[in-house]
Amino acid sequence: MKLTKLSANKDSFHTISFKDGLNLIVGKQANPDDTNKKNTYNGVGKSLIIYLIHFCLGSNQIKEFTAKIPDWEFTLEFTIGENKYTTRRHASNQKDIYLNDVKCSLTNFRKKMLPLIFNLDCPKKYLTFNTLFPRFIRRDRACYTRYDTYIKEEREYPQLLNNAFLLGLDINKVIEKRELRELDQSTTKLSKSLAKDPVLQEHFDNREDTDLEIRDLEEEIKKLEVELSSFKVAKNYQDIEKEADKISYDLKRLQNKRTLIDNSIKNIEKSLDIKSDISQDKILQLYQQANIEIPEMITKKVEAVVDFHQKLISTRKKRLYEELKKNKNLLAEIDKDIELKSEEQDRLLDYLNTHGALDEYVSLTKKVNDMKIKLDKLTEYQRVLKTYKKKLRNIQSKYTENNLETEEYLEAESELLDKIMDTFRDLSREFYEKPGGIKITNNEGENTLRYNINAKIQDDSSDGVNEVKIFCFDMTLLLLQQNHTSKFMFHDSRLFSNMDPRQRYTLFRLAFEKTMDEDLQYIATVNQDILDSIEGVMESKTEYHKIIENNIILTLTDESDESKLLGIQVDMDYEK
Repeated sequence: MKLTKLSANKDSFHTISFKDGLNLIVGKQANPDDTNKKNTYNGVGKSLIIYLIHFCLGSNQIKEFTAKIPDWEFTLEFTIGENKYTTRRHASNQKDIYLNDVKCSLTNFRKKMLPLIFNLDCPKKYLTFNTLFPRFIRRDRACYTRYDTYIKEEREYPQLLNNAFLLGLDINKVIEKRELRELDQSTTKLSKSLAKDPVLQEHFDNREDTDLEIRDLEEEIKKLEVELSSFKVAKNYQDIEKEADKISYDLKRLQNKRTLIDNSIKNIEKSLDIKSDISQDKILQLYQQANIEIPEMITKKVEAVVDFHQKLISTRKKRLYEELKKNKNLLAEIDKDIELKSEEQDRLLDYLNTHGALDEYVSLTKKVNDMKIKLDKLTEYQRVLKTYKKKLRNIQSKYTENNLETEEYLEAESELLDKIMDTFRDLSREFYEKPGGIKITNNEGENTLRYNINAKIQDDSSDGVNEVKIFCFDMTLLLLQQNHTSKFMFHDSRLFSNMDPRQRYTLFRLAFEKTMDEDLQYIATVNQDILDSIEGVMESKTEYHKIIENNIILTLTDESDESKLLGIQVDMDYEK
């Protein structure tokens, strides 16, 4: 893939025509002697070009375009092999994109582009057109911090997967290790989540023996289920229970009453047993013994008193007999009531003993269900624990197996590894006396990373070494031509800002030579002061003219709005 032209539907836009080899887009001050710090190279549209290329090749929507330039439509022309392609995308309708005048959704567009540029028939998880394409045109500021980071906030695994793919490494091994790690983590997570269950937590807090508790639960459940099977629910259980309670109260009251009557009968019978010991004869005899002569009148009075007393006793006995009879009749009635009440109480209690209340049945059922739930959880935990231990053993075995396979693979691919090493090394040697290289080793840790890909430049204490590593690593991906048909590389001017003039010169010389030799494109936005610094270290103006001046395809200045990329003044924060 090579870029041919970037244009827009507005005449004010500075159309960019790309060519083979080195392409330089220069940001220049109209008046270099201007001391006003507000007049800078920034804002002329250099970085915007990168965003527009991404935009025309199916990037996510850029809201700033809709807000600030809603009437604009951009067109990108490019070639893949001998075939020409054109894409169009409007700032106000970013969901659709046109490929060779055929309307596509962003998803379908990316699916079509993936096999055209990359050696993939369909996207894989974390390996898509939108993750691979930025490896050839770094976009955001954050993408220029490390040589292996191409997407803002890109995580280690997708970073490794995409970089390994473009280096020609076996990505199936990368995917397999991640899947193994995910299985390891999910298995551990399941075990931990089970242990957090309140039932299981209580089990562990009490330090119960799982096997014994399961056996106890099984026995208790069996016992309760037998109770439930013979349980008879009385619909009017509560009413019957109240009636039985009332009868019990009545029985106690009758028993108390019976006791009172029984005591009364005993007292009457006791009273009836008492007899008078003083008779008329005894009284007269007492007088005679005292040698007292009893007048006839006294004798008659004593007879009258005794007679009265006898009558009084007779009347009292008669009354006591009547009261005794009455109490005995009342006692018989009470005994009969007690007998009837007792029979009724026995009948009700017998019914209550053989039947239960509905809430009692529900309570018993709930108890059984709760115990079954606990049993199921303990049984499931025990099963999962056994499975977990077995899986962990298998996972550990698989880690070892995969590590061995990867070691064997890397040994078998020594030719590819040497090519990667030498390509990077040849580039870095041009910058430093002590060249570096890309070392690829097996990552044996229990993580998601299959390979360690380390780009190293030995003389890394020099200024700009990070930027040099970025250039060398990107050019290595381009030169290797592994799993892609991209023939271009695009860098923003921020890559060159920390380099010293010699490094800048070396970089553009290498870009010029490599693209000419390998039929490639190297596109860069660059500020005029950087070019000025390069001119100062070049051996001749002829070389500067050949490498720099002959390859400037567009110059943007701060002279006026018309001299900027869009031809108008628009402030946009397209990194949002």
